[in-house]
Amino acid sequence: MTDRPFKGDAFWDRLDAREVEDDLRAAFRERAARTSGAVSRMGAQASLVAVVEQIFPRAAVPATVIAEFIDTNFDKQMGRGDERHGTLPRVELLPAGLVALDSEAGAPFHSIGPERQRSLLATAEAGKLKGREGFDSALWFARLRELAILGYASDPRGMQEMGFPGPSYRPGYLWLGYAGPDARAKQRPGYRSF
Repeated sequence: MTDRPFKGDAFWDRLDAREVEDDLRAAFRERAARTSGAVSRMGAQASLVAVVEQIFPRAAVPATVIAEFIDTNFDKQMGRGDERHGTLPRVELLPAGLVALDSEAGAPFHSIGPERQRSLLATAEAGKLKGREGFDSALWFARLRELAILGYASDPRGMQEMGFPGPSYRPGYLWLGYAGPDARAKQRPGYRSF
């Protein structure tokens, strides 16, 4: 479902009710308006889009938008320091996976049928897709899927589709520890004062 417009009136109303900052609201509107994206660094756009379509079939967020998110962020740590000794570095791993898919398919990944695509991705997830030295297909699949989920979940269309109402707290509210949320969850005496 790539081109359906995002109406999301309830989503925007909830952002207004929670006084979400104008810059964040503008970023959400920009994301929700995008219907296509471009892949320029990871390899063949059509193959990456085909992988995304297998991960999120019929999603409200266009696969090309998620593919562009992956292409933009695949080489960033994003708060993690999880490079593994003996495997390709992050900047090489994800592009190498697309090459390995094409090689195993014997044709561009996007040009093979959906059943064969699913089979190859299952092989990759199981760690059995062969690639160049240092390529770990299970790690490749996990990182690619993680980025696809981040791209989907950071778009208002994805948020609405999965039932997430957007940012939860008004500006200036901050949890400083676990006591407040824990007291609220367990409804301990005085939990309303946290």
